[in-house]
Amino acid sequence: MIGVSKAFGGVHALRDVDFDLRRGEIHGLVGENGAGKSTMMKIIAGVYHGFEGEMRVNGERVEFRSPRDALAAGIGMVHQELSIVPDLTVAENVFLGVQPTAAGVVNWARMKREARKQLSTLGLEVDPAARMGSLPVGLQQLVELSRVLFSGARIIILDEPTSALSPPEVQRLFQALRRLREQGRTIVFISHFLDDVLEISDRITVFRNGHKVITDDTANFTKDSVISHMIGRGSAEMHMGESAELVGDDSKPVVLEARALDDGLMVKDVSLKLRAGEITGVYGFMGCGQVELSRLLFGKGALRRGQLLLNGKPVRLRSTAAARKAGIAYVPENRGMMLFRTEQVFKNISIAILDKINRLFLKPRREREIAEIHIKDLQIRPPRTDIALGNLSGGNQQKVALAKWLTHLPKVLILSEPTRGMDVGAKEDVIRIVKSLRDRGVAVLVLSTEPETILTLADRVTVLRRGVVAKEFTSGRLEKADLLDAA
Repeated sequence: MIGVSKAFGGVHALRDVDFDLRRGEIHGLVGENGAGKSTMMKIIAGVYHGFEGEMRVNGERVEFRSPRDALAAGIGMVHQELSIVPDLTVAENVFLGVQPTAAGVVNWARMKREARKQLSTLGLEVDPAARMGSLPVGLQQLVELSRVLFSGARIIILDEPTSALSPPEVQRLFQALRRLREQGRTIVFISHFLDDVLEISDRITVFRNGHKVITDDTANFTKDSVISHMIGRGSAEMHMGESAELVGDDSKPVVLEARALDDGLMVKDVSLKLRAGEITGVYGFMGCGQVELSRLLFGKGALRRGQLLLNGKPVRLRSTAAARKAGIAYVPENRGMMLFRTEQVFKNISIAILDKINRLFLKPRREREIAEIHIKDLQIRPPRTDIALGNLSGGNQQKVALAKWLTHLPKVLILSEPTRGMDVGAKEDVIRIVKSLRDRGVAVLVLSTEPETILTLADRVTVLRRGVVAKEFTSGRLEKADLLDAA
């Protein structure tokens, strides 16, 4: 990749980046969210096209128009969100879209036989007839890797391949990757888990703010030096959100307490105390269990072990309705889960309080009056109650999501990725709103993979790593590097 630049809507994700891969190497790629690493890899894999600069494969200039073009050139990508079909067999997933046929009929025996052979090259002894969804996530990841290999890919891009794996599964993946390297395959290993990158990579490239910072042999890096390159420690790029002074106050009353929560999957023995008039931040990388934890606290997930206490009394949240009745509000990371894009703004704001403002019939005039107050207070743009929500920007949609809970304040407000995908102005508005809710006595929980959001908002911080509490910070100066290191 020579002088590659890529912009989305005028915003540059990559600026004049050079990047190279060698045959038979595992190349670690690291950087913060939004650093540009995924954009670069999606260009290489044919997901994105229309960029400035050159791409050369084996010395010949190419530009892919689709992932199929990239695959034809021997490049495949395994995305973080697995694209398996859980109700099909392992063999059917390995051969997805390329099932061997004879006279239009699938040759099942051959497919199972060749799938078993393909899986064995990764050291996997898996029944090809087993239902894919019955396998652990780690094995599903390896089966998807097998599918990319079966396609003939010589360059394989792995995006956060260890984010949902247990330590034994990570080691099994590493054994498979080393075997592929010995076969002359080239692996790009994208991960936030720096220990994993340092263990498996031959070389490491660090991206920051759309630029390549450094590429060097792994032996020349330490964990601290990688973090320094990622965040520009000591450079002029240090800015707001790089550190914070925590002011956790144990004298404030505990509103919601979680004791040793365990969902049997992604959350393992997690304990938290959410206090009135305080913002608790939960930080971690993608796949650390944040999303699952937030849903457990709002009655959306099944609790296998552990206990929830509301104002000191045990409570069972068997549904989201039970959570709302208990005074718990939730704004998920995916706004589409709780907002209605085709409906008007006032309807989206009033949906959470219809039972409080209407008895037998809907009262649109009252709903609009309430919406007008929040639109003015939160500076929602454009300031109209009757516009369809989908016509608002992401930041203004997030304000509407918060407005749902402002007429009747909840006891606890859970915010998952509250500032993701927003411009600076919208982020500042959301931060102001969240802090005002804290100042009005609400116990706020903010879960985010963005360290700046946590450092800007939180009074105390819990760091999750692969479903368990890695570290807690309650007072004193907290640096971004501390968060990254703990995660």
